[in-house]
Amino acid sequence: MKKRINVIMGGPSAEHEISLQSGHEVLKRINRDQWSVRAVVISREREFFFCDSDCQPPPALDILANPRNASGMRGPFPPAASSAVWETCDAAFLALHGSFGEDGIIQGYLESIGVPYTGSGVYASAVAMNKVTSKFLFIQNGIATPPYSLYGPRFTGTTVERVALRHGFPCFVKCPQSGSSTLMGRAANAAELASLLAEFSRHSPEILVEAAIKGTEFSCGVLEGPDGKFFALPPIEIRPKNPFFDYSAKYTAGASEELVPAPRPPELLERIQNTALAVHQLIGCSGVSRTDMILGDDTLYVLETNTLPGLTSNSLLPKSFAATGGTYPELIDLLITRALHRKR
Repeated sequence: MKKRINVIMGGPSAEHEISLQSGHEVLKRINRDQWSVRAVVISREREFFFCDSDCQPPPALDILANPRNASGMRGPFPPAASSAVWETCDAAFLALHGSFGEDGIIQGYLESIGVPYTGSGVYASAVAMNKVTSKFLFIQNGIATPPYSLYGPRFTGTTVERVALRHGFPCFVKCPQSGSSTLMGRAANAAELASLLAEFSRHSPEILVEAAIKGTEFSCGVLEGPDGKFFALPPIEIRPKNPFFDYSAKYTAGASEELVPAPRPPELLERIQNTALAVHQLIGCSGVSRTDMILGDDTLYVLETNTLPGLTSNSLLPKSFAATGGTYPELIDLLITRALHRKR
């Protein structure tokens, strides 16, 4: 009998639309000969909607984007009264990104109702999602990361003038728990820095300002193999056509050049892979992760680690897995199999 897999997408974060794209791609590519599939959409109001999707084609993207008005979707179900969503569910495939999906909240919820899920657990998800917390871990363990300052009500000594003096321009301004390059920006001068700090302070009491590292950006995925051992995928070299690898460069076809395997010496590729593996294990990730880094003056600076990397048609992890000879359905199978194995 086929295992029932709930593919979960959406959520209240700024990455809602990207999550729907990831989930829709999974629904299109998942091996229905092996898995029985249920599409689950979490609205921005944190309500659950679902429909069984065993037959092709899967629900269209516009249906997933408007589940409340879709005749084929059941719901809404509040999290505290959503038992219908999880009936006969053997595992949850998380195609979520950002807050409520990648920060440990949904992981803790699924733990409480006994549903295994793909990706990392509560602790690793929360640590990786918070760029400040993960920076502390990197620094304490000798992993290079760009110099930074913290801005907000608790950091009264951090002013625009002091940030400019310490980091110079350009510098990057980020909400610590945002992803997919949302709620982040590049400040070329003091006026732009002040504007970004004011804008992002409406979303977070703590703002991260990072020095810009001049160099080449790489991304490297890590997977948990059938034997439970971690292995690094071929690194990807990223050459954005925009000034930096922002939201548009990530999700617009042709907006950046992504070379996999990266056309670099084997010694450098091995350094990138070893760094990704070290970060994966340091944070305590499981299942999958993708670490972004930049090479400047022969130093690899870790930018961040994603515990639920994007799975859209333009995402980096499937491209890197394909470079090993694997297919998208095989990637899905591997992630689900490891989730079921951890339950056992």
